[in-house]
Amino acid sequence: MSPLLPAPALSNPLQSWLAGFGLALASLLALLSLAARQRAREKGRASSRPLLAATLALLVCSASLQALLRGWMSRTASLSALEGGLLLLTLSLGWALTTLVSARRRNPGLGTTELSEQFRDLQEAHRTVEAANQGLQRALDQLEQAASTDRLTGAWNRRRFEEAVLPELALAQRRRDPLCLLMFDLDHFKRVNDTFGHGAGDVVLAGTAQAVRRQLRVSDALIRWGGEEFLVMAPATRLEGALGLAEKLRAAMEAIDFPAVGRVTMSLGVSEYASGESLEAWIERTDQALYRAKEEGRNRVVAAPAPDLPGLEPPAERSLLEVIWEDAYASGHVLIDAQHRRLFQLASGLLSVVTEKRPLAEVSLRLETLLAHTAQHFHDEEVLLREARYPDLGAHARVHADLLARARQLQSEVQAGALDFGRLVSFLALDLVQGHLLTEDRAHFPHLLTLSGPDGTTLAGT
Repeated sequence: MSPLLPAPALSNPLQSWLAGFGLALASLLALLSLAARQRAREKGRASSRPLLAATLALLVCSASLQALLRGWMSRTASLSALEGGLLLLTLSLGWALTTLVSARRRNPGLGTTELSEQFRDLQEAHRTVEAANQGLQRALDQLEQAASTDRLTGAWNRRRFEEAVLPELALAQRRRDPLCLLMFDLDHFKRVNDTFGHGAGDVVLAGTAQAVRRQLRVSDALIRWGGEEFLVMAPATRLEGALGLAEKLRAAMEAIDFPAVGRVTMSLGVSEYASGESLEAWIERTDQALYRAKEEGRNRVVAAPAPDLPGLEPPAERSLLEVIWEDAYASGHVLIDAQHRRLFQLASGLLSVVTEKRPLAEVSLRLETLLAHTAQHFHDEEVLLREARYPDLGAHARVHADLLARARQLQSEVQAGALDFGRLVSFLALDLVQGHLLTEDRAHFPHLLTLSGPDGTTLAGT
């Protein structure tokens, strides 16, 4: 499977629109922050310096988004700069609060009116920083979403599938959990394009994805594999259940009457993962079942026979480097647990491509994705802990800053072509996952629950 390389410029209108929105937002907030800084400077307040730092951070965000939009830098480098700007915004807020506390200690007799004015200035700075952080992060998340899904059908692309399937394979090997794969394509689809045009073909592809998605569970995933060929990954499903699902998809597709085109059928191959089987062998076995469905007359479902297990040897490297989420790791807070699961998934995928000696460009892209999600998680966690009045927030935030700095250093080394396998594995498995997410974070779980309602959602609205 070919890796998804970072593009020199944004490749579709949706990505361009999102980057443009982020650029406009960052530029506007930079002007507001600069105006607030000027007022603070005229009044001789120490808060002018944190506001200047916030302004510079917003300008960094603007420049990185402009570079991303214009293609002046690679996507990886632009997003790295954007994450750096977001981190600087968060640090600026902490600096502003520290400045206020220090000023009060130095001058206990500070008048109530002046203190209130300073507090209002800091509140304005806080709103500016938080609005910028949230708005830019939403744009960043949407850019990443656009980069991992097929624009026409909304299905996952190959990169997103490879990222998600590796943890599922690890679970299947470790716990013997069932896992099935469906591969299907549309029968005689070339005739549709040749007869009715590619516009009509696109309508059929989009309609197919919609029809399939209506039959899937939340845990199932639809992937556009290429052209009119798709995959469905069905966790916790045995072969008999997957064959039933495949028949439902076939019947649903056969029932659709597309405008101008008419009815289009699909052929499906289905297989259940066998412990010890490689991802490539599993996909190939499923593809062969699809081929037989075509040979036997199309518009049908064919099951792949089980592989010859005695001849398969599970890769020892991967089993030693698994990073698997367990329900026992949950904090009980919906947002934090969802982010922790995502970080486990990203770390596991990164470890897998490293041990498989995939191209450094793919390692760099996956590491950058992990870094972006980690930075956002740390930010959200600190906001929640601040609201919960966590007594060790300062020390915890310093640990976050240290982990991000080390991750960025590793990313710089990877981009320079100097991957240190041992350091990267140690950072991911021992420092980030075992040392921080599973050890240090557990100390604040009781404090997070004070912010949560019965369903785990945050009462404070963050």
